[in-house]
Amino acid sequence: MGKLSFLFLGANSPWTYGLAEALAQKHPTHAVQFYDWRTYYPHRPTWSKRLPPSLLNRSIHVLPSGYAGRLERLFRFYLQQLIQHWCWQLKHKSGEHPWVIAPHPDFAPWVRKIPNERLIYYNFDDYVLYRPNRKTKILEQEQELIERASITLCASYSQLLTLEEHYGKNSSKIYHYPHGFVNTYLNFQPEIPPEPMTVGYVGNLGDRLDWQLIYQVVKACPEITFIFVGGLDEQIMVEQGNWQAIRQTVLALTNVRHIGQVPSDKVAEYYWSFAVNWIPYVVKHPFNQASCPTKIMDGIASGRPILSTDVPECRLYPEWISIFNSASDAIAHIRKQFTLAEKLDVYEKSLKQLEFARQHTWEIRAQTLENWLLQF
Repeated sequence: MGKLSFLFLGANSPWTYGLAEALAQKHPTHAVQFYDWRTYYPHRPTWSKRLPPSLLNRSIHVLPSGYAGRLERLFRFYLQQLIQHWCWQLKHKSGEHPWVIAPHPDFAPWVRKIPNERLIYYNFDDYVLYRPNRKTKILEQEQELIERASITLCASYSQLLTLEEHYGKNSSKIYHYPHGFVNTYLNFQPEIPPEPMTVGYVGNLGDRLDWQLIYQVVKACPEITFIFVGGLDEQIMVEQGNWQAIRQTVLALTNVRHIGQVPSDKVAEYYWSFAVNWIPYVVKHPFNQASCPTKIMDGIASGRPILSTDVPECRLYPEWISIFNSASDAIAHIRKQFTLAEKLDVYEKSLKQLEFARQHTWEIRAQTLENWLLQF
């Protein structure tokens, strides 16, 4: 009997890499990033600066634009052979065929030579929302992965329900698998007070945020400093009025501090520094309905209070995330948190929150996945 090993395709994002890194603490793992030329060369993405585990191999592959779309058939054989080669390398180390994790429907044709019993489909979003013009193809590829894979992982509970409804005969193989967090995000000194009277948000500043609500809250609380850490995302995913102008107005307010995009390894320090973390998302935004925001566990790991609009995934943590339904509701919650800040039981709750967080690191997530796979 050999041991487990993993080939993680498409480990481009911090959360996909976080899982690959955790798996590699115990098992030979190869994490791969794929980019097209137009995406890679302007930004030159790299791996995290954290020291990788000794069992982790990493590679970045840059291909011509269209390699996963209109030109996919031209690159299919090459990518299938490349994946087969990586699998052979891992099998040589572990003694058994590796588990191949495909986190997007685009990978379906490239993993057709992978045995069904060693295939994992990892769903992060409703992928049709990104490319509505490719809806039919995306759904066909997703169906192929779900029907073939031994297990389908859904980052959000909303997507779990959606996939169970659409693929009922495969529902027993579909699992809720929310994002974890990297150990370094856990606040190891919760006794150090945050910056007083601050409310912070970390993430891209795009149309997923409810800028009208944010404006109303910020204007009503001039004594509070609102801090936004993230780049200005100009991509319009859903048309919702003149949100960019409202965002500009918000960021120009005197009690707002905008810090641009920061390296992922520095993000935790900002979560810890906020007296209150909040997730002021547009509730009906389809991406927010389908996603598992990474800021849920990142925020919980800070030990600081968290507030959120009524996003489905946030409802799953009522003990740690307070839901607000309007600007006035948000204002009341924020002021209540500052009123409670000096009380001893608030610090005790913070410790309990951090204890809860320790059960949701990527290492714990990796152990959960390992336990599931050992059942097959």
